[in-house]
Amino acid sequence: MAQSFSFDQLTPSQKEAIEHKDGPLLIIAGPGSGKTRTVTCRIARLVEKGVSPWSICAITFTNKAADEMKQRVREMGVPRGAQISTFHSLCVRILREFADYAGVKSTFSIYSDAEQKACIKEVIKASNQSTKNFPPAKVLSYISNYKNDLFDPDEAVKMADGFQQKMVAKLFKRYQNRLIQNNALDFDDLLTKTAFLIKNYPEIRKQLSDRYKYILVDEYQDTNHAQYQIAKGLALEHGNICVTGDPDQSIYRWRGADIRNIMAFEKDWPNAKVVKLEENFRSCPAVLELADKLISHNRQRKEKNLKAVRSEEKKIVFSPFEDQREEGLSIAGKINELIQQGHNPNEIAVLYRTNSMSRSIEESFIRGKVPYLIVRGVEFYNRKEIRDMLAYLKLISNPSDSVALERIINTPPRGIGKTTLERLKRYASNNGISLWHAATEADRVEMLSKAAAAKVIEFTKMIQGFQDFSRQDSFAVSDLIEDIFESSGFKAALKKSSEQEDAVENIEELINNAAFFDNAQQEEDQPGGLDDYLQMISLYSDADAYDPGSGKVSLMTLHAAKGLEFDNVFIIGLEEGILPHERSSESDSQLEEERRLFFVGITRARLNLFISQTKYRTIWGREIRTLPSQFIFECGLKTESYTAVNDTVKDSVGSYRRTVRDETKRSRTSSNAAYFAGQRVSHRKFGAGVVKEYLDLGENSVITVKFDKGQVKTLVQKYAKLECLD
Repeated sequence: MAQSFSFDQLTPSQKEAIEHKDGPLLIIAGPGSGKTRTVTCRIARLVEKGVSPWSICAITFTNKAADEMKQRVREMGVPRGAQISTFHSLCVRILREFADYAGVKSTFSIYSDAEQKACIKEVIKASNQSTKNFPPAKVLSYISNYKNDLFDPDEAVKMADGFQQKMVAKLFKRYQNRLIQNNALDFDDLLTKTAFLIKNYPEIRKQLSDRYKYILVDEYQDTNHAQYQIAKGLALEHGNICVTGDPDQSIYRWRGADIRNIMAFEKDWPNAKVVKLEENFRSCPAVLELADKLISHNRQRKEKNLKAVRSEEKKIVFSPFEDQREEGLSIAGKINELIQQGHNPNEIAVLYRTNSMSRSIEESFIRGKVPYLIVRGVEFYNRKEIRDMLAYLKLISNPSDSVALERIINTPPRGIGKTTLERLKRYASNNGISLWHAATEADRVEMLSKAAAAKVIEFTKMIQGFQDFSRQDSFAVSDLIEDIFESSGFKAALKKSSEQEDAVENIEELINNAAFFDNAQQEEDQPGGLDDYLQMISLYSDADAYDPGSGKVSLMTLHAAKGLEFDNVFIIGLEEGILPHERSSESDSQLEEERRLFFVGITRARLNLFISQTKYRTIWGREIRTLPSQFIFECGLKTESYTAVNDTVKDSVGSYRRTVRDETKRSRTSSNAAYFAGQRVSHRKFGAGVVKEYLDLGENSVITVKFDKGQVKTLVQKYAKLECLD
């Protein structure tokens, strides 16, 4: 039984939500309204009222949010047992338990974006199509849309109309077959297969409903169709579903989120109780007033009246600049002022619409000596050496994973070339076996020389040794990574190359991260196997990367800032075509989503909010004359320079959006583009890489790039014709 806790500091509406026990409950939680406290107190209160912790399932969207909720529930004295996790983590658990019904083995791999791309490239190639006509990213986007709408490949084929659609549907079917062969699932599969189980197997739904009698879903406005079906299916037997969210903060339509799920909750559950959390504990009155003015222009929302608990009188600062260089230098100067006044850099954030917009800010921060950190955490796990190490772990866990096997069979180089690999693949295909199975019997493959076969067999024996290591009772993931790094020749190969010093340090950092995982699992008294570690890494997101103790100013996109808060917030790029994004001109619903995104950015600020816009901005290497965002006049923001901004935007927004659309349709390659350290670029010969240094020498500017294949090249910019990938 949970210990008693005080309700003294809760608002009347929070108490109302916490005291509700049985039946559906919709909590409309405005930004900064104590939503997490309300949900965790509700869990504790349910246990106080006699509900078993094992009967409670709380679902969030990020590992960070789930970990915070677990910690708070634990601090309230709630006994262990409640299932608190992300949607994807819950689905992994269900699919491993009911793997036979889902058509997979319980040791399935979870494919990252990069692995999905590698898989679809193979499928496109095997289908005698070109990646030019069927770009992998675009095909995967179509496949994701099919899956989010719960259409299987056969249904997609039936629905397809015209050559392009029919071919994409066929690629979807072949891609899905390839995943099955590899015993792998992508992120969408985790949701769609779970939704399929709950819908089509009443006995599984009944078993899960008996297990989880109280369902709590956080950020319900961000659920897609599959997540909606999962939550609804789990609660169908008992009707005890509590969802928390805010339609004004629904910003993930591009990945399938459907605001209609929260808008129609009362229709889905006619006897639902509705509680609104309207007291805002985070922001000063000026910030809330601005946010309220903005979001009032949206039609698809549920009315609420945000009231500031804080009383500090602050002014919103809106600054128009000539260009992004002036904008960046001004922000750097202002941040240095704030730091000198005693503000911790941790409490300062610069937010922007797209990742590419950070370049000018970074350059200004370097010049102004402002300590900063780009919150883009998944990039660590996208580095070549990290992906190589994770491929070792995935193959050890799931030998059927041919994508992992192909990646590491000759990494580090061990004399197994492309010809050997192709002959192994042909042997596997001809005999209807997995690539790993073919590798284990390489000495029987007539197409291989004895020397080549011996090298392949040696590789398989090494992997089998690692598999034995991972089955030991005292197994720790960090020890396994260290063993692979040393005994596979990986470390020695990296150390031979002076260019790979960072790579060695990155692997060492991965070992440290794995050690944290091992320790956390011990503290939770959980086994913490390799599958659990790979699951955690696979479901890692940018939001999980934010470190509040970094001692640096945070740079991040508006999407990545969701769920965070800072004393001082700078939002840049309030220009038509940027915020709102150029794509929002296609429909009112997209424009409303852009408005919600700006609303989320505004409400990250506790005290000081700085908003800026430039007259000229460089987009894809071309300087473009911009117009102030329509959101500026919707908020009532004014400066001496833009007293008539309302009329300017109203008259010009349509023509401006057409201009930006024409510009962005042109090639993104430019010999005049400026580059910055850390930027991802691509060269027609050397492939993708990261900019290490850029020297602005006018006509003779040079750029040093470290390519993913290992080579470092210094190129003359005007001849390099690099394509910006960020």
